Parts: sequence; C-alpha cells; structure tokens
Amino acid sequence: MTTQTTSNSNFLRIIIGLALSILSGLMLTAAFAPYNMWALIFIAFLPVLIAQFRVMPPKFSSLASAVMIATWLYLYFGPTFFPGGIMLALPLIGFLMNLVIEKGLRKFHEDTKYRWFIISGVTSWVGFEILRTFIPGIATWGFVNYTLWAQTWLIQPVAIFSIYGLSLLIMFINYGLGQAALGLFDRRFQLDEVPGISPKSTKRWLIGIGTASLIWTGLSLSMYFSAPTNPETVRVAAVQPGITEVSFQNPDMDHQERYDIFEEKTLEAAAQGAEIIVWSELFLPFDPQEEFTAELQALASETGAYLILPYGVFEEDGLRNESIILNPNGEFSDLYAKAHPVLFAGEPYGLNVGTFPVYDTEIGKLATMICYDGNYTDVTRKLAAQGAQIIAAPASDWAGIAEKQNLHLVFRAIETRASIVNAEKAFDSVIVDPYGHILEEQVSLEPTEAILVADIPLGTADSLYIQFGDALGWVALAGMIFFAFFSEKLAKKAKANNS
Repeated sequence: MTTQTTSNSNFLRIIIGLALSILSGLMLTAAFAPYNMWALIFIAFLPVLIAQFRVMPPKFSSLASAVMIATWLYLYFGPTFFPGGIMLALPLIGFLMNLVIEKGLRKFHEDTKYRWFIISGVTSWVGFEILRTFIPGIATWGFVNYTLWAQTWLIQPVAIFSIYGLSLLIMFINYGLGQAALGLFDRRFQLDEVPGISPKSTKRWLIGIGTASLIWTGLSLSMYFSAPTNPETVRVAAVQPGITEVSFQNPDMDHQERYDIFEEKTLEAAAQGAEIIVWSELFLPFDPQEEFTAELQALASETGAYLILPYGVFEEDGLRNESIILNPNGEFSDLYAKAHPVLFAGEPYGLNVGTFPVYDTEIGKLATMICYDGNYTDVTRKLAAQGAQIIAAPASDWAGIAEKQNLHLVFRAIETRASIVNAEKAFDSVIVDPYGHILEEQVSLEPTEAILVADIPLGTADSLYIQFGDALGWVALAGMIFFAFFSEKLAKKAKANNS
C-alpha cells in the first residue's frame, strides 16, 4: 500500500470515527432530561467504543472518546444550562483530559488481549463520577443513572446499592455489549492487526451482566410493588412565588414587602389544608428569630401549620443561607445552613455550616436542606440517618436547569425513603414521595407563580443505603486508581506470559 493510499485510508477512518463518536455524544445527551430517551443509555457508548478501539487509526484512538465527551458536555452543560462561567469551559476540559489520559488505552487493551476491557472501562467511568463530586460545585450532574429518573419501577434498588450501583450496571451493559460488538467487527473487518477477543470470555461476561440485570429488575419490581398501599400522609404545600430576585442578590430589599408576600401566600396554602408550608431559598431577607418574629408566630398559630422559613442574611463574615422550622406553637427548630453552595454561579460558602438537625413533631420527623444540597448524596443521608421522614428543600434555580433539576430529588427520596418537598422561587418546584413518584410538579422556563399541594406519605427513613452509603462508588474509584497506576505492569505481565 502506498503512502498516499495509507494517508487517504487514515483520513477516512478518522472521519468515520469522529462521526461515531459524535453519535455517541448525541445518544448520551438524548438519554438525559429534557429529551428522556432513557433506553439509549444502555447502548450510548457502543459507537464510541467501536470508533476508539477499531475504526480510528491507533495513534488517534483517544480522539474518539475526547470528541464524544466534548459533544455531550457541550450539549448537556452548554449555554442553556448556564450562560457563562466555568460550565462553558467543561467541553474543552473534558476533551483535553480524555485526549491525554486515554492516549495509551488502546495499546494497553491490545497488549492484554482485552482481558481488562470491561472492568477497567466501567470502573473508570463510575470512579470518575464519585471523584468529581469532590470538585467544588460540580455535584452529581450528568451521572448516567439519572437518565432513568422517570422509570421508578426500575430504580428502586438504589435504596440499597446507591446511584453508583445503578451507574455500574448501566456501564457494565454498555461495555459488555461493546466487547461483543468489537468481536463482531473483527469478523467482518480487519483494519489493523489486533488480538482477537475471546468469544468465550465475551459470552461469560454477557451471561453475568444479563443475570445481574435480571436480578436488579426483579428486585426493583418487588420493592416497587411492595410499597405501602395506604400509608399515613401529611398535606404539604410548596410555595413558588414567581419572583426571581433573592436576598443573595439584593441584601437591601424591602423587608416589609417580602413579609407581606410571604403572609399572603402562606394563608393561601393553609386554606388548601397544608400542614407543612415550604418556601423558596433566600426568600426572606431577615432572620425570623430577630425580625417579624411575633408576626410569623401569629401566622403559624393562625394557620396551624409548620412553616419552613428560608432566609439570607449578610454579616461581616459572610452570607447566612439558612432555613428554620416554625411550629404552630411559635417554637423554632434548630437552624440548618446550606452545605453545598453553587460555586460556579458565584455563590460563596455560607456561615454556620456543619449541623443537620431533625425536628421531632406531632406529625412526624421533619428536616430541611437547601437547594444544591439535593444534588449531593450526603445531606439527605445524614438527615435520614436521624429519622427524617419529610425533608423540605427550599431552592433557588435558574431557567437553564429547570428541566433537569428535580430528577435529583427523585433519587434522594428513593435512597432515603423520605418524602421531599422542594419549593423553588420561579421555575421548578416538586413534591416527591419515598418511592420517587412525583406527586406534584411545576416546571417552566419562564418565571411562574404556583402553590403545589399534595398529601405525601411519611417516609420510613429505613433504607439499607443509609447504612451502606456510597460504598460502590468508592469501589469503582479504587478500580479506576488501580488501572491508572498498574496498567503498565499488567501489560508487561501479559507480554511475559505470551512470550
């Protein structure tokens, strides 16, 4: 073959490989909200695996995963998600990271005859999922398990195995099918000299993954249909005022005007029978125990409701982004301070962070978290460990995430078997039961006023996940670290055994 012919062949292979990589990026994006083509998540990685490990010329193989990641990150976290800031840099960051980190990945798998192909690919993806929760502000956005948020019949085992267990299953399916696809590719095409993939190994993997999938599905259906049919309920209300300005943005806003709005809408919610009334994050620009205290106590007494009071107060040391519960007798609970600020949106770390109080009341054990805390797994787990049955979640979002945010709370509810009441200021409020069913929801790309009311079950806060936590995520991270440091030794050992 002439140099010119080889060059033309490589160019064509790169073009086809890039097309397959972009296809994977599109499929991955389509599996997520707001498109919700959830079944695609089980095959979304197949095109890029074929591109990276067969179609692309070997020295360009990592370009395939880099392009797939960049495509997905741009479409998922692009301008509609956040119009500016670090989120717009994520596609470039993801592209460069994959281009460099996976540069020698194809050679490693060829040297080891694809013995580690499935396990290394799965643990690397899921390990990085848990790793990026430690990057300030990134949270669990874009986890592959979130594509299944609406399939409550299928996701119940996260109450045992966590969202990382579900991510592992999804990625095992992708890589198992991916290995089978590479074997089929080799039967028809031979673009390079590559070691054959063992059909027996592939068959064993597919049987194991298929069995695990059937067990997961059967367990999920069993848990789903064993939910209490007539549970004790409490009527709750999530007040969405339709006002986009919060005290975080304007510390000098009119206190009386805010209180008057609060009183009016609280009375409306109480008129619908609400026993717990949740307001949006940072709605009150004052500490309820220092200002308008008598008025709020009188309002709680008049309505006979537990009022969830979120407020923001600026002090010399910083922002107090907090929430407190006021009972009908005029007594305040311990305050809760937001644990996870949205750093990429410019929100600072707040004060008084570090306690997770649960309030034992006549109608059940209540607790509160704030907005972005629900995008992590730790806060709800700590509250449920203390028996929280209903978790109020005041929030302040923006239009770009309105169609993607509530799905986090579906998983937080299932994980902890607690009901969650999310009152957002203008775009995306929701009420979720302990099995992840959305009882009431308001999602709009424009500021909208709404009062959501529902009778929600008292949660049991007794899931095994509360005890086990994110253990499977840590196992995946350990696998990722192992292959990062020992791939070279594994390749040398394989060569020695074959010589």
